[in-house]
Amino acid sequence: MATPQGPHRVALRAGAIAGAIVVGAAAALTAIAPAYAAPADVAGGSLDWGFKASFRSYVSTGNGNPPIATSGGATRNADGTFDFPAQSGTYDAAAGTATVSYGGTVVFSYPAHMFEITLANPKVVVDGDGTGSLLADVDLVANNGTTEQHLDQAEVATLVTTAPTVVDGDVTFSNLAATLTAEGASAFAGFYTAGTALDPVTASASTTAGPTEPTDPTDPTDPTDPEPEPGTGTGSATQQIKAAVTGGALTLTSAGASVTLSAATPGQTATGNLNAVTVSDLRGTNSGWDLVGQVTEFASAGGGKIPAANLGWTPSAAVVNSNLAAADGVRNAVTPGSPAAPGSGLGTSHTLCKAETGSSLGSSTCGAALNLGIPESSAAGEYSAVLTLTLA
Repeated sequence: MATPQGPHRVALRAGAIAGAIVVGAAAALTAIAPAYAAPADVAGGSLDWGFKASFRSYVSTGNGNPPIATSGGATRNADGTFDFPAQSGTYDAAAGTATVSYGGTVVFSYPAHMFEITLANPKVVVDGDGTGSLLADVDLVANNGTTEQHLDQAEVATLVTTAPTVVDGDVTFSNLAATLTAEGASAFAGFYTAGTALDPVTASASTTAGPTEPTDPTDPTDPTDPEPEPGTGTGSATQQIKAAVTGGALTLTSAGASVTLSAATPGQTATGNLNAVTVSDLRGTNSGWDLVGQVTEFASAGGGKIPAANLGWTPSAAVVNSNLAAADGVRNAVTPGSPAAPGSGLGTSHTLCKAETGSSLGSSTCGAALNLGIPESSAAGEYSAVLTLTLA
C-alpha cells in the first residue's frame, strides 16, 4: 500500500475506505449393540459449500480475472456456492459417519486489495457424535507476495452434524452449520476471526458414480382466493397490493477522511477517535458481514518511522434505529471487535465490528478510540499513516 502524500489523502474503493491518521510533535441400562454393515466405499456424491456469502459478494466486486474461478471439477451453483465432486472415502449409513474427499479448486482473486486465496480438495469428516470437520488445501498470497502460506488439508471449519438422509443406501448430510477455525482464519488472511459462522455445508456420498442430491420437497399449492360474489350488497371491496422488493447493496461510508491525534512526546501515547463509519446491509440476504482494519507504518517528512503495530484501538458499535417496524422475526445486531493494545495493534488485520448471519440487515455505526504508542526512540516531527477499513 502506497504511503499517502499528505494527512488529508483518502483512498476510496469497492468495499474499503482508507483514511489518513496524523499525530503532531473462550440407573445404568445394558443393551446389545446392533450389528452394522461394513462401511461403504465412495464412488459418487458431491459437496455444496460457498465458504461465506458476504466474502463471495465482496470478492466479486474486485478486479480479479475473473474474481472467482473454479477448476478441476469444481463448478459454480446458481446461488453462487460451489459444487465439488466426490473422489474417494468411506461412509456408514447406519452409524451416520463418513470420511469423504472431494475434488476441485476455487480461486478468490482481488489484486487491487493484494490477495489471492486458493481452496482445493475439500474433505468432510462426520464422527457420528454431532461433530465434524471440513478440511481443505489452502494457498494464500497477499501483500504483493510478501505474505505466503500453504496448508495441506487444514481444518478450515468445524461442523455441527445431524443424522443423514438415507435413500437406497446413499447418504446426504444437509445444511450442516459450519464455524471458522483459527487455522481457517489464518488461511483466509484474517478477513474473519475464529468462531465466525460460515455458509452451511451439504455433503452426499454414494457407492455409485455421479452426484447424489437430496430430493427437493414438493412446494405446497397455494390456496385459491375465494372470488367475491357479485351483488351481495355488503358495501365492501378488497384490493390486493403487491410490491417487489429487490436486493440492494452492502455499503460502507465514513463521516470523515482524516483523524488528528493528540500531541505526545516519546514514551507517551497519542489519542483520538476514528471517524464513525456506517455499514448498510440492504442486500436482503441477511448473510452477515465483517469490517476489518489495518494501518500502514507511520512516517514523518524527516524520515522518522513508527511501527504500525503501535496503533491500538477500542472498537464500539451500535445499530442505527429506524422509525419503520422491522419484518417479523428479523433482528439487527452488531458486535464491536476486540480491543487491540499499542505494540500488538493494527499492523495486522483486526475486526472493527461485525454482524452475524441472520442479524445483519439494516444499518449500523462503528467507531473506535485510537491509541498510538510513541516509542522513546522517535524523532520529533509530524507522522502520518493510512488506515484501510475493508468490508466483506
